[in-house]
Amino acid sequence: MFRNLLMYFIFMTVVIVVVSAVLFTYVPRDETLKAVQYSAMDVFSSSESDIVRVYPSLFSNTEPPKFRADVEDDIYKMVYVWSFDGYRQSYSAEIPADLLEYYRAKPHDCSEYQRYALSDYDREVVRSFAASFKENGRRNKYTDDQVIMNIITFVYTLPYTSDLETTGFIEYPRYPVETLVEGGDCEDRAILISALLYELGIENIIIRLEDHAAVGLKDNGNYTGQYYDYNGTRYYYAEVFGTSATVGIIPPDIDPTLICIYPVTPTPYFSFKVNHYSGGRNTDGVLYNIYGTFKNLGPSEGKNVTVRIVTNLSGQGGTSPADKLIFIGDLPEDYSADIESRISVPNGNGLVNIYLEGDNFDPIPISGFYITGR
Repeated sequence: MFRNLLMYFIFMTVVIVVVSAVLFTYVPRDETLKAVQYSAMDVFSSSESDIVRVYPSLFSNTEPPKFRADVEDDIYKMVYVWSFDGYRQSYSAEIPADLLEYYRAKPHDCSEYQRYALSDYDREVVRSFAASFKENGRRNKYTDDQVIMNIITFVYTLPYTSDLETTGFIEYPRYPVETLVEGGDCEDRAILISALLYELGIENIIIRLEDHAAVGLKDNGNYTGQYYDYNGTRYYYAEVFGTSATVGIIPPDIDPTLICIYPVTPTPYFSFKVNHYSGGRNTDGVLYNIYGTFKNLGPSEGKNVTVRIVTNLSGQGGTSPADKLIFIGDLPEDYSADIESRISVPNGNGLVNIYLEGDNFDPIPISGFYITGR
């Protein structure tokens, strides 16, 4: 009897171990993504009646990939060779394939080029390139201007690719990591140059012309020639195509008509959608339910993001309640926040205005609607 029980116990132990191995040594990719989605979601109440959910916006809500220098598989091993100052220059880099795929899958329909230049998730790649140019300049005793010219010359050597031929779109601005692997056209090169200069602390703008894009270098006292004025400061034209880097010279075949200047500053942009519904009455007045989704489009994390609800009432002896604040917190690039809130409006008529606020961007008017508190 005891022997049979012992054999049964051993058999069940083996079964449990085998089943556990099967269950925990293989996790389907879809299930992995689902786990990431749930662990990444942050749900909390900013007050008794408010709910805030923060979650990644892309790829079924998966976490954006981070650059890892120790990646061994699924990488692009890039080797760049060019000439500058009479010497052969070279640089080798490893760029993770999942990072490139992440940026390929992002929307490319935004014409504000600085948002591509300063995107958060390829910062480490761009910084590593910029640091290499800085160190190379130190070894060769280059001036800051020579380091800039070396960067521009390097970008000159990247392959030219047509947006229409490679993507099917007439305009398809690329993120820096895409251009480093695939090459690009004028705006892609301008975006990459701008990103590299930004990491070196060199103030610049991206210049959009009639049929071209270029970079503007802030006047440092050393440049001459053609420039564009932005907020009272001269930014000298730097071409993104050629064989020898130049500043202050617009090629004769380029129409210099200015379309737009993009300041290269890490100010996040947001998309949003807000709805409101009447929720009945209480002893204080009329209840309104407010639902909103706010997505950080980049190019950086929104700091201390807050939704402010402002009511302005008049008539019927009603008084406007104090502004209501719904705290979201830091909202990373490509993350969204859903809010649910309820406000009580005293008897009276007026407007409810909703603003998105944060430490590193100007207040954004989101929505306004008329209410009747009778």
